[in-house]
Amino acid sequence: MFNFIWLIFAHYIGDTALQSQWQATNKRKYWYVMLCHCMVWAAVVCFTLQYLGIYSPWKAIFLIAAHFIIDKWKSKTTGMNFDKGFKYVYLDQGLHIAQLLIVYIF
Repeated sequence: MFNFIWLIFAHYIGDTALQSQWQATNKRKYWYVMLCHCMVWAAVVCFTLQYLGIYSPWKAIFLIAAHFIIDKWKSKTTGMNFDKGFKYVYLDQGLHIAQLLIVYIF
């Protein structure tokens, strides 16, 4: 279970610390900015998976695709209304943690 904490740490590094304000704003407008964010996030998580000895190429594809779908859904749902979007942050983060569980278990 301690190894899973490394994945959660990697998730927060990739999803918040390595995402600039410009990216956070423009990923709603441009699919390629969203894809760039998802690829950076997945790279951080995959690096951690490799460190833990459980990396597999299908996991990278799954992480990028699922993260893109989740973030695209959230951006369409909330738009630029951050007050409305605050409750969706919990759902968004829960779905990303579910992604991590899937790649950790399988």
